[in-house]
Amino acid sequence: MILIVYTTQYRKGSDVFARIAATMTRETTERYSGEVRCEGIVGKRELTELFSEIAVNHQQLDEFHFIGHAGMYGPMYGTVDYPEQYSPYEWKQLPLSFAPNGKAYFHCCRSARWFAAFFAQVAGVETFGYHWYTTFSADKKIFKRINDQSENVYGAGCIGKKSHGWKGSLKKYSGTCELEELKSFKPAASEPDATYNRVAQLYDAVFQDIKVRKDEWQWMEQHFGDLSGKTVIDIGCGNGALLKELAPRIEKGIGLDVSSGILARAETMNQANENISFKQLTGPVLPLEDHSVDVVLSLLSFRYLDWDPLMDEIKRVLKPGGKVMIIDMVTVPVKLREYPNLLRSKWMHYRQKYSNRPFYDKLQQLVTHPDWKEMLRYNPIRAEHEMKWYLESRFPGRKVQKINVGWNSCILAFDSGNIEQIQDIRLTYP
Repeated sequence: MILIVYTTQYRKGSDVFARIAATMTRETTERYSGEVRCEGIVGKRELTELFSEIAVNHQQLDEFHFIGHAGMYGPMYGTVDYPEQYSPYEWKQLPLSFAPNGKAYFHCCRSARWFAAFFAQVAGVETFGYHWYTTFSADKKIFKRINDQSENVYGAGCIGKKSHGWKGSLKKYSGTCELEELKSFKPAASEPDATYNRVAQLYDAVFQDIKVRKDEWQWMEQHFGDLSGKTVIDIGCGNGALLKELAPRIEKGIGLDVSSGILARAETMNQANENISFKQLTGPVLPLEDHSVDVVLSLLSFRYLDWDPLMDEIKRVLKPGGKVMIIDMVTVPVKLREYPNLLRSKWMHYRQKYSNRPFYDKLQQLVTHPDWKEMLRYNPIRAEHEMKWYLESRFPGRKVQKINVGWNSCILAFDSGNIEQIQDIRLTYP
């Protein structure tokens, strides 16, 4: 069978997704003799039920099509007030039932940048996606505005203002702009190493002192509170520099990371600190007892994590009155009103660069190294709205702060506050 799924609520344009799905269903029925099933969904639970039903009925998918919005880690569901997304771990748990030559198509923004290759590996099928943001078109080859009378509606990748600025926008609406062809990804012979193992030595050389991250460290100092007698865990601990700095102030610190190479560096850095230990993560499960942690930290690593499955674990291990502190980099173009903060950030950057030249020289060696660039292929940076909407929906009443601004990225910081004061931390997992 062929399954076509579209989202009905997540964000603007959902009414057009239904029209795209109708066009696709009609054209697919003309070329395919088997069952063509088209379903509109709201949340990911509905898609899980569809996959389960197909597997239980011993059916196989010749094609799967998803039409909707996407973040850097794939399709988005629910609403922007409470966004849902399968984590990488959750995709691997789904009962995906494809025919031997089955194919998957993700007709959504930026699905070719990371997700399509990932899905090809997980499902074992050729997978297609778009590199650019998607648009709605009345023609499947050239961008053509749709209207209420458009018989056929298509969703496809296209250049535009978001991706190419005003020149891209002018070309898009010139009447000659070709739509992007779907990019194909086939399963790799072996799963790539997406950890920091290959760059552990370079990373360790850069971050011997965590306080070189001045804005981040200043924010943490303002939000730690009294850490005496507290147990602190650092998820995505890297080389352990943050726990080394906190060691004299806490009773116990535990660093968690998936990279064995970086954990070896962390052990060496903290060999004199008997209250600091490290454990390797092998999935979204924290190797800790219930209600055993006072503070959960994640510094510049939350974007890599399996959000809802891991947040479920964080809820489990936190003591009553505990809290979560997250700092991470996200992508977002600078806004006009943020130019004063941008200039301040740039001025501070250049001051620090010339006052701490060895650090910036080592940082340059890290971010220009081929192994670093290869690692980033499998660990994309999230968009600002993805992280902001997620954290603020899971912790009602708490707000994300922007503490550093760049041309195309910024640093976000989040303090959950006392967990006991948050009445409804709802998750979409399990």
